[in-house]
Amino acid sequence: MKKTILILAAVLACSIAQAQKDTRAEVMADIEKAGGGYYMYPTDQPMPTVAPKGYKPYYITHLGRHGARYSLGSDVYTEQMDLWSKAHDKGWLTPAGERIYEAFLVLYPQVKGREGQLTFKGQEQHRLIASQMYRNYPAVFRGKTLAVAASTDVHRVIASMYSCLDQLKDLDSDFRYAADYGRPYEATILPGPLMAPTQFTDTINTQIAQLRSRVLDAHIPERWFTVPVDSLAGSEFGFLTDLHNVVSDLDNLDIPAPEGLQGVFTPEERYGIWIAANFRHYARFGQNPFMEQKKYKTMQPMVEEMIALADSDPQEGIALRLRFGHDTCLMPLLSLLGVNGMDRRIENPDEVAGYWRNFDIPMACNLQLVLFKSKQNPDILVQVLLNGFEATLPLEMAAPGCFYRWDDFVQRYSTIPQ
Repeated sequence: MKKTILILAAVLACSIAQAQKDTRAEVMADIEKAGGGYYMYPTDQPMPTVAPKGYKPYYITHLGRHGARYSLGSDVYTEQMDLWSKAHDKGWLTPAGERIYEAFLVLYPQVKGREGQLTFKGQEQHRLIASQMYRNYPAVFRGKTLAVAASTDVHRVIASMYSCLDQLKDLDSDFRYAADYGRPYEATILPGPLMAPTQFTDTINTQIAQLRSRVLDAHIPERWFTVPVDSLAGSEFGFLTDLHNVVSDLDNLDIPAPEGLQGVFTPEERYGIWIAANFRHYARFGQNPFMEQKKYKTMQPMVEEMIALADSDPQEGIALRLRFGHDTCLMPLLSLLGVNGMDRRIENPDEVAGYWRNFDIPMACNLQLVLFKSKQNPDILVQVLLNGFEATLPLEMAAPGCFYRWDDFVQRYSTIPQ
């Protein structure tokens, strides 16, 4: 009877995780989620569910995103500053636009030339993740512990990796690591096809245009400019996206946000911009039925490496295999694995936000697969954590707490899906 109740609880947890979510209400309750990938890493993770009796954790395999950073774009801060300065000099700003211009005068000297760089908050996020890993699975760190880590050659990713490793070293005097970065690891962490231009089908281009038109129909820039914004920027939607990214990124910075940039967009406007950006991410990295390029499949070598090293690493005394990359690595990996239902195929773009949300891949996002073994049971179990929270896979759950049989995982993911 008790076993039946536990199984039913596991099935219920899986169903809840993959059910359609009221994303609109969720975003309105925390409007910073409208920043998508700029959303800050959550810090309220509970202790994971304890493994079945007799099982002890012995190995962690992981992929993490870099931590909080300055806004991305080679010259996004300079381009915004130039645009607002030109409009100011020409007398094309409304009083509301003047307040934004004055805010950029305060912000710009502190962010100029720092696009894409890791902030101190980003370093702290990875120290937090390392601390929680050490807290959650002390058995992995018992005795001498060796970790092998690798990252892409981007500085914010390298710095994130060492922040995590240094924190583990501070917590565990017996902890040792071997770390490296660069192109040799990109075949699995950041495969070339992921970064190649995405060829959207006519259907998807039409869907993207329709979502963007809803934003443009709101005529947002008319609050700030007395002339069409197209006379200042290449495109109105591109301008709104860049400004929204700068605003969304303010929480990531180590400096106070200028008052004039807070509340620039209404919650409804932020939600509308997010809907369009989120759908584009889904179309590119999710299992969109209209997409001919299956970019999520390019993460198959990563999964195969995880499987192979989970067998060989423990034999070589390696207890942790840590990888560090970008949201463009994690989104397709989560789609490939179907974590929390992210393998869902959705035809209606208006339904995407109910299942696939890019703010679930926040700054410092990480996927942890934690392996457990028992002297009494030959089955190896794997527990899945996304951002420190228990996460589901499209497999039969072996025990409550998102525990799955490793053999089932291997059988499901060891070959490229068709």
